[in-house]
Amino acid sequence: MPHPDFQLLLRGLDSLFVSYYLDTLVSEIDWDELAYLKEKTGRDRGEKFGELTLGSESFALKPFGKHPYTYVLGNKAFEIRLGERLSPSCHVQFRSEGLWMEGLDRLTSRFDTWVASIGSRFLKPEVVSRADWAFDYHLPVWDFARDDFVSRSRKDATWRENQKDQTHQFGKGEVVLRVYDKVAEIEAQSAKAWFFELWGRKDHVCRVEFQIRGERLKEGGIRTMADLREFQGDILRELATNHTSLRKPNGDSNRSRWPLHPLWSQLTDDIGTLPQTGLVKCIDQMAPVEWRLDRSGKMVHGYLKNIAALLYCRDGGTGAPDLDDVLAELPHVIAQHHSPVAWSDDVTQRIKEIELGQ
Repeated sequence: MPHPDFQLLLRGLDSLFVSYYLDTLVSEIDWDELAYLKEKTGRDRGEKFGELTLGSESFALKPFGKHPYTYVLGNKAFEIRLGERLSPSCHVQFRSEGLWMEGLDRLTSRFDTWVASIGSRFLKPEVVSRADWAFDYHLPVWDFARDDFVSRSRKDATWRENQKDQTHQFGKGEVVLRVYDKVAEIEAQSAKAWFFELWGRKDHVCRVEFQIRGERLKEGGIRTMADLREFQGDILRELATNHTSLRKPNGDSNRSRWPLHPLWSQLTDDIGTLPQTGLVKCIDQMAPVEWRLDRSGKMVHGYLKNIAALLYCRDGGTGAPDLDDVLAELPHVIAQHHSPVAWSDDVTQRIKEIELGQ
């Protein structure tokens, strides 16, 4: 049941970063023209951006890139970073205003339409690299302090203004949890006054924000957009339960036994209404294996490229060997290093290490 002293105003994704593998060879992007417009914007006009229509969308073209991407295009819905010969060739930030005003499904459909409109296509599934979820509450009284939080995070910080707590932050890097005065943040720096209309008010709004990056997303089973939709409730519930929680002091020397603050009880209830499987423990046990398998596959793929280059130099070929050529040669390359007995022993030892969490 909603708590009588505060109410949920908004909840959802506030920002989303996704890498896409687009086929830039078949796209209708005129890369030379794009390079010319970028240079012209920065050199001749001295402006912060130039206007550009590309496919179905209009953008501001920035006079600078963001490593490793050469081009940065932006509008209220997206910031799109592009590279002609990169993999992934496109990195997209689905922006706050677009997500709150249009919703994730409509925004991703709009992006898909844009990809088709430039004559491109997806070469393989996208990868979610960061997701920020926000829960905004009308909270008339800020009746908690830093020491009322119980967190596994080794790093935390509190920012104050006018002798009042304004932001509590827990974690740095893969998982960051913030509890802060969103109205004060808007007034000070974010210029997102359109939130006032969405909230239906201009005061006493507390935001609980989860910022989760790539490796922790993978551990939670989230790699693609479909995973995000399916497992978002699971990963948020796990973090709100085991990473950091807000408590009501009751005199017990063990703060973990303090009862949940009503705000946190409401938060966990609201997270519980999101799509979820209820299998957090299973996900947490298996996802690290999938993650390590993915990392090992990436390393092997890199070694195969090196072997391809060495085969080319050895055989004096006329073109770079493709993957099938390398795989056909691989048994001969590794045969001199293989011992069936040593293989069995070493693999068994590695299995034990993985099972023990090593």
